[in-house]
Amino acid sequence: MKTLSDLPKISSFRMKEATNKPEAIISIIDVLKHNPLWLNKCTSAEFAIVYNMHTTQKRKSCLELMSFQQVRDLFIEIKTEYYKQLDLQF
Repeated sequence: MKTLSDLPKISSFRMKEATNKPEAIISIIDVLKHNPLWLNKCTSAEFAIVYNMHTTQKRKSCLELMSFQQVRDLFIEIKTEYYKQLDLQF
């Protein structure tokens, strides 16, 4: 017999939407603070660089130095994994 502890854990984390570079940076930093398990599926070089910076200020500075294209691509990569995880949960 299954108990509640046997059921998959559903995260209450909700990723923020973004329409420009500053909003994307805020959303990426927010995701990195929560560090959900599905982030392990993100494998780009940009993700590795930002993820391995251990303070929010360093991450923010790095993201601000990146081009809009790089930040956008990173946001899309993270957002794609986020939606895949949502599909698996429901």
